[in-house]
Amino acid sequence: MTDSVLSVLLGPADDIDSVPQKVADHFSQLYQDVTQIPLLSVHNPPEAFPHRALVAFRALVQDTSPSPEIYLARRPNGHCGGWGIADTRDISDNVNYSDLREITVIWAVSIPGESPWCSAEGLAHLSHNPPRPHKYPLPGSPHIGVQVKIYDPRLAQGLKASDICTFVGILTKEPLYSEDLDSSESIDLVPTLHVLFTRKTPPTITPRNFPIEPSLPNLRATRDKLVTWIAKEALDGDKDAAKWVLLSAIAKTQSRTPPIYPPSLTLSSFPAPSDPSATPTLYHVLSLILPIINILPLTLGTLNKTSFSPESKNEDLHSGWLQVPHGSLYLLTETGVMEGIVLDKGIQNLRAVQGAITGQTLDYIFPFSRFTFQTDISFVILTGGKKSAFFQTSVNVPLDSGRDYDFYKPLDKINLPEGDLLDHWRNLVGGSKIGTVTINDEVAQYIQDDFVKERKATGSGDKDLAITSDDLIRCMMTARLLALSYHESLVTKDVWEEAKALEARRKARS
Repeated sequence: MTDSVLSVLLGPADDIDSVPQKVADHFSQLYQDVTQIPLLSVHNPPEAFPHRALVAFRALVQDTSPSPEIYLARRPNGHCGGWGIADTRDISDNVNYSDLREITVIWAVSIPGESPWCSAEGLAHLSHNPPRPHKYPLPGSPHIGVQVKIYDPRLAQGLKASDICTFVGILTKEPLYSEDLDSSESIDLVPTLHVLFTRKTPPTITPRNFPIEPSLPNLRATRDKLVTWIAKEALDGDKDAAKWVLLSAIAKTQSRTPPIYPPSLTLSSFPAPSDPSATPTLYHVLSLILPIINILPLTLGTLNKTSFSPESKNEDLHSGWLQVPHGSLYLLTETGVMEGIVLDKGIQNLRAVQGAITGQTLDYIFPFSRFTFQTDISFVILTGGKKSAFFQTSVNVPLDSGRDYDFYKPLDKINLPEGDLLDHWRNLVGGSKIGTVTINDEVAQYIQDDFVKERKATGSGDKDLAITSDDLIRCMMTARLLALSYHESLVTKDVWEEAKALEARRKARS
């Protein structure tokens, strides 16, 4: 059906420059509900679809640097070309060069760290060997990589590396165009998507039909149950640690001028696993409620032998661990680091992480230059020591654990909540992530007076207990996040007092 409609749209045309917009507008209106379209994913790989199938690919833009491709916008019969209807190379050399147009070519991959509950189920028994695996941020992880061709310049405008976008188009297999491809080389065919239209995908909510309820039932009780569940299943019952994890999970960049970035969290005194390859249960727990979460096990191997930043090699952008979408949560584990030497590459990788933590930026490395891109990633560091061995973070919470407890039980050993509670938790986190919060003049004055009073009370005592401006900034950020976790748009006096109490208990542990 799609090809027949497309053939009509690509019929005789006087103005070939208007056709890409006409195609995009038509199919965008025809498929306003993208859930009608099969989803290209690890569960539904390219092999699961017939040639020229209509698919939707919710993806991360990995590389925007490929050169534009030339296509014949008007074929010899006077009909419009494009979208794989006719291959330019199958047409004789006797063409009118005024009928040639450019299309944007990018490389897109599955969203790194997209939680399983966000993905469509499908024919998982089909094996898929993704082409160009070096272009996926998570080494060795299953994913889909696709060459994306965009005809409408409006759809390509503004697309940047690490953006999330849903591409809807016609799936084929075509040669990979490369500037350094010698004509004598064999040409590999790669999955190729001829884009009809796109849908911007909010980075905080990736499911195709995920509801954000305007008001959750018994929201505070729902939130308390979530905190208790995280604590019980992953943190040996430590509710305060679970609260800090929840606040980190909903944090986002609020401003770049002045800089108001997600507070980074270290969970210190975190027990090491008996098996170095074991995954903390905290990762599994969070993957059940967060749309996007990644884990990076810091070892001498990952530090010294893998890349954390994207790097161009032979005019091909190789990905790195940190090339993930805005709105991601990254769990970094230091418990697997053994004694040894961190090489120059490892030091560069550590600097890349600290740069993302402190300034929410990531360098893309090219042979003679570096380009800095903005990120928006929340970080939680798990370390066995009293503080992170590698990173400076905003908040350090020593874990309260003194009993025999398994911090590394697998996903299938986690006790799931009954009924719709898991969906409510996902809505709570999603709504908190996209919410906004302010402080009115009355509460701002209350906070200022409270800070002055606290500072006077501690100013003449122990310097380690003295209240500083950094304490004020951190506590205000905590209060904002607490308000967001309650889906409130204002920081109240009660929320401020709760933030102070949470901060006081944290400092008492140190």
